Amino acid sequence: MQKPGWIILAVLLLLAVFAYPAHADPMDLRGEVQRGDTIVHPFEHEGHKFEFRLVPVGHGWSIWVGDPIIRERNHVVVATPPYRGNNPAVIQGWHFRNADNSGPNNPGEGNVNAPGETRKFAFVLDGAGYQAAREALEILLWPEGRNKVEIQAAEERLKAVPKAWGVVEIEALELGNLVEGEQAWIERMAFRVRIDLP
Repeated sequence: MQKPGWIILAVLLLLAVFAYPAHADPMDLRGEVQRGDTIVHPFEHEGHKFEFRLVPVGHGWSIWVGDPIIRERNHVVVATPPYRGNNPAVIQGWHFRNADNSGPNNPGEGNVNAPGETRKFAFVLDGAGYQAAREALEILLWPEGRNKVEIQAAEERLKAVPKAWGVVEIEALELGNLVEGEQAWIERMAFRVRIDLP
């Protein structure tokens, strides 16, 4: 006959196993998405609730981190340069094909200047940081009529906003619409996300 202490210990161990999901550490996550899917992974930092998302956009996904209640604010958009052009936080099928979609995007003539399998991104850590970064970016992206001091002050404010960093590593990719002259899309993507919080 077992002692009551062993039974209690067994129950506590079972509760511990089932209380936490397989990816209990929100800083290191593996997943897979099919075309059109959205991935959502909640995490917290210093009392602030966040969600990491892969949101369908165009022929792939956009990396989204922010407050789960205020979804119109993507904290990645205001923290990850370049703010114009091909941004690593947007993953599109055509990034992995050459200019005319006749083959893979290899270095050399006819290639596409786009990020590859490693997508580094930053995000601001709270709503105040989001607002400060957004206001600074409005000055920096549309500097017409602004003086040099105002532009430099905006650059300093943007640098001073507290940020965290992450990386999406694309581990497997299946492309669709491999038709010359058209744009490829992503049918399936296996990925790993690592987030480095301060």
